[in-house]
Amino acid sequence: MLRRNPNTTYHPSYWLAALGAGGTAVSFFMYLMWMVPHKNTPIPTFADWSAQLNTGGFLAGITLVALVGVILFSLMHFALLAWNIVESHQHKKDLETLDNTPAELQRMAIPVTLAMTVNVLFILGALFVPNLWHLVEFLFPGAIAAFALIAFYATRQFARYMAKMVRGGGYRSAEHNHLSALISVFTFAMLAVGFAAASAMSHTAITAAIATTLSIAFLAFSLLLGMIVLSHGISAMMEHGLAEPASPSLWMLVPILTLLGITWVRLSHGLEHHFGVEGSAGSLFLPLTIIFMLQLGVLTLGYKVMKANNYLASYLHGDKESPISFGLVCPGVALFVMGMFWWHIGWVKTGIVTPFSPAYWVGIAVLFVIQVITIASLLKLTHKLLRYPSPAKLAHV
Repeated sequence: MLRRNPNTTYHPSYWLAALGAGGTAVSFFMYLMWMVPHKNTPIPTFADWSAQLNTGGFLAGITLVALVGVILFSLMHFALLAWNIVESHQHKKDLETLDNTPAELQRMAIPVTLAMTVNVLFILGALFVPNLWHLVEFLFPGAIAAFALIAFYATRQFARYMAKMVRGGGYRSAEHNHLSALISVFTFAMLAVGFAAASAMSHTAITAAIATTLSIAFLAFSLLLGMIVLSHGISAMMEHGLAEPASPSLWMLVPILTLLGITWVRLSHGLEHHFGVEGSAGSLFLPLTIIFMLQLGVLTLGYKVMKANNYLASYLHGDKESPISFGLVCPGVALFVMGMFWWHIGWVKTGIVTPFSPAYWVGIAVLFVIQVITIASLLKLTHKLLRYPSPAKLAHV
């Protein structure tokens, strides 16, 4: 049973646990996406993986493991989602204490997690509902509407925060010596990639056009807002040093870059199909390589800083507890997912690496190590922060 330490106040960062579990489910879907043939659909469906399993062999084994991973971590996502919804309602006063403080923006963890839920539901429907793809053109408007509702909620939350800050002159660099405000960029980037799904996969021109427009709008706003947050955050850190509890925010740029990269890939496919814009795997090699290399740089720098201030030793492996630590999970998930896109689009589809050759499996093995480390961190943090013993058990200790 999920139970946090009752001596700590509820914080929106607990939603990042559900977000990380949902992202992990998506990471297992990547094996199916790139290793299961699906010539008739843009993503693998029930019929595709069923056919793959019937062939037997090593790839069938990977397919089966991937399906189990999708199911298990989807269940974990929904369990953590339900727990957070209940906790949010039961501890509204804890959330209200964040109002008129820099931490108020952490409420954006709620809409970004809800957007992930839509993605998880879409994957589950495609994989486990036979023939659902025949109705997909009727489902895309529903998905767009769902993302639009989440976008309204997120934009309203962000606008309220910014209005109060600008009106009251609320920006004080000493209180912003971290990059936690990137959670808002993360949210809008998640919405951009969500809308881009219909842009890339819908065969209905008006549906694709609406999705493309909305995706580009949130993509552009994410880029603008990201530059503002990074410039102010880095300046504040240079002046006051990094706020130790917010150390995971140094890695938040990694999932943002993954979402923006996938958005670009999806938009490229949509523009090619509906608007006659020429595209190819080769044309995507440059932006995907830039993003992946930048992510490696951000992770390396962040790791050095968190090793220097003992954050990982204290909050991941040690006794210190903070829900903000769940922010360590999404960067690992994001690096794995972007690595799968970069490897398959930039190297395999361009013919540089032969599918399922020894060189191919070396690349997959490296990404697999990243995934294993990420899953271990998610499970460890979940057990540490959300498996707190009940009073009855503590009495027997």
